[in-house]
Amino acid sequence: MTSILDLRAEHRELEAQAATLLRVVRNLVPDAAAVAVLRWRIARMLGDHCAREDRAVYERLIASGDARAAAIAWRYRQEHGRLVPEFSDYIAAWPIDRVSREWEAFRAATEAVVMRLDSRISLEERVLYAHVARVTAQRRAA
Repeated sequence: MTSILDLRAEHRELEAQAATLLRVVRNLVPDAAAVAVLRWRIARMLGDHCAREDRAVYERLIASGDARAAAIAWRYRQEHGRLVPEFSDYIAAWPIDRVSREWEAFRAATEAVVMRLDSRISLEERVLYAHVARVTAQRRAA
């Protein structure tokens, strides 16, 4: 079973890959090959992570019997379900030939999508994972 520690480690890896992508797009000269590799890697990691997080966190909180945790899990799960499609839309909107042609606009789009990813990771760790810890502690105490 995936643990919160595993999910946090995956967050760190996603953040590291996103930071690398930002470093690449902050260059003045487009590096389409690096962009292609990094976006594919992030998309794959994000999809895998979201699937594991759904099972380890969302399903667990919803089934916990804790109304507050279940309500937050439902709300976050709906938002969570948009992460992978949003990143896929970003990739589709920016095929490599367009990336090279419109480097400045691509840079801005990349910074925006990475900012949303970073914000989501922070929110999950501060709010959602806290509920997992609380529900787990209550179960152990019972």
